[in-house]
Amino acid sequence: MNYLKQVLFLILFFCTVQIYSQTIKPLSSAEKDKVSRLSELIKISNNEKNYEESAVLYSRIAFIYWKTGDSRVAINNFENAAKLFLSINKFTEAYKIYSNIGIIYADLEEIEFSLKYFEKSLETRRKLNNKTEIAAGLIDVAYIMNTLSYHDDAIEMLEEALSLASKEKNSRLILNCYQLLSTNYKQIGNIKKSQDFYTKAESYKVFIEEESKNEEFTEEIIETQQKVVKTEMEKQLAAKVFALQQELYLQQTDSMSLTIKTKQDSLFQAARIAKQKQLEIKNLNIARENQQLEIEKQEVKAQNQRLVIIMVVVGLVLMLVLAIVMLRANNARKKANNKLEKQNKEIAEKSEQLGSALKKIAHQNQNITQSINYAKGIQQALLPKPEQLQALIKESFILFKPRDIVSGDFYWFKEIDAKSDIFKIFGMHRRGKTEEDKDAKQSKKLAISAVDCTGHGVPGAFMSMIGYNLLDEITNKGITRPDLILEEMHRGVRSTLKQKETNNQDGMDMAVCVIDPEKKTMEYAGAKNPLIYIQNGEIKQIKGSKDGIGGKSDNHSFSIHSIDITTPTWVYIFSDGYIDQFGGEQGRKFMIKRFREMLFEIHKKPMIEQKEYLEQQIKNWIGTKYSQIDDVLVMGFKIDLQ
Repeated sequence: MNYLKQVLFLILFFCTVQIYSQTIKPLSSAEKDKVSRLSELIKISNNEKNYEESAVLYSRIAFIYWKTGDSRVAINNFENAAKLFLSINKFTEAYKIYSNIGIIYADLEEIEFSLKYFEKSLETRRKLNNKTEIAAGLIDVAYIMNTLSYHDDAIEMLEEALSLASKEKNSRLILNCYQLLSTNYKQIGNIKKSQDFYTKAESYKVFIEEESKNEEFTEEIIETQQKVVKTEMEKQLAAKVFALQQELYLQQTDSMSLTIKTKQDSLFQAARIAKQKQLEIKNLNIARENQQLEIEKQEVKAQNQRLVIIMVVVGLVLMLVLAIVMLRANNARKKANNKLEKQNKEIAEKSEQLGSALKKIAHQNQNITQSINYAKGIQQALLPKPEQLQALIKESFILFKPRDIVSGDFYWFKEIDAKSDIFKIFGMHRRGKTEEDKDAKQSKKLAISAVDCTGHGVPGAFMSMIGYNLLDEITNKGITRPDLILEEMHRGVRSTLKQKETNNQDGMDMAVCVIDPEKKTMEYAGAKNPLIYIQNGEIKQIKGSKDGIGGKSDNHSFSIHSIDITTPTWVYIFSDGYIDQFGGEQGRKFMIKRFREMLFEIHKKPMIEQKEYLEQQIKNWIGTKYSQIDDVLVMGFKIDLQ
């Protein structure tokens, strides 16, 4: 049943999107009457405290709305049903409803919420303490995690599911685990493990087929066992017949023994005479053997004397050979010592040259380090101080940890005009200024960006200087929309690095936010880098566009997103250095999911405490076993316009 449920999930996930994503069909009059009647019954059940019946009625209403495409209303009714089932410990019904909600969110392509409800379904299954159901729930969660590219987390789920399914000897679930483990290991680049689990999956398919064949073979085994019993009975009967025949033979032998005894008495005397003659012959043979032994003893003595003479001769020869070998070895040792002495002189000369070279390298290294430290001072002077951001947004922080002395990551923020100025963009001069122009100058926006350039160290620092100057230049021209800023950045990088004429493919990933206090909105556009923000106790993530800044293509497009900031909003933009850092007990990446959960956990703390917490967490994650692999940049700020 679990295997069929998973197949059904895949069918629903990939095939029902088209059905339920169409325009919501209004309820027919019959459906409206049915919903109204079910609602009345719910009131009666609640008054009678019959919560199980109320939960069933909520589920029926949910299925009606789900069928007509009104997914949100269906989810609300399913959630009411789940709460009631949980309140009376009906865990089986509750986990099925959570799975339904997960499927609906998958239909709506809100995969994060789909994962949330499949995890609730798994949590409820655990309360049943049914290993088969827990394994099936783990596989459902792993499917969604695979869709979200959370491959490491999916592998953890599947390993637990495989352990449970193996204990329960559930062939279908074991096969599903092997197949999904092969897929996830392939996605993270572990081809060996992927191939191992693929091979196990193929072998298990054969095993399952053999299981079905064994059921057909059972009847044949029973028939064969009956034949074996019949043959055994026939053997026992034959043994009894043989015993009877043997007893008859013994009786016949007893009758013959008397005749034989009389003949033995007459032969006894002749046997005694023959025995005496045999004794005389034996004595003669012993005397002859003693004489032969004496002859052999004399031959052995002569042979030993010859052997001693041979050993003395061989010993003298060996001593002569040993003396010759030792003489030659002594000569060879003298030659080796002379050669070694010569080599030692050469090594001493080369060591002196190497020492001189090392001093020269150390001096050059000192000069290079001083130059890089000087470059660090230039980069720090170029970047604004974090305190300047706090002057613009009081609740804000910048966590900036270069991997090397200088960094390929950089941050940028600036007050810009609230309206784009067409005259500035095209470099035109206007003859006179209107009152509207004067008012426009007074209103300002705040632009903030976190940028991750190609590489780190000195190459990354060069790119960061190019990026920083381009951002200033673009905004000074009057371009204020985030998506247009990214487009101008792309053209500027390609032009500066002459990427049309060369093979240079360097560039940068970045996120740009523009805050408009008057309209109480924030616009965001990202070149690969995402945005995370928290409002009303709910955390959300907006992915950046798939195109980065710079590269082969002339035209890159970037999407713009507008966010209402009438309520307090916590905003976070960052490079990939934090989430891609290896560490922990198993040496895995930190991952965006863990980072997002951590931000939600600490977002109500003061910003300075948030920075300290993030800095300590990444330090603990790296520990002493690993080292920082990339520059780290995280910017956080709270917008409260109330």
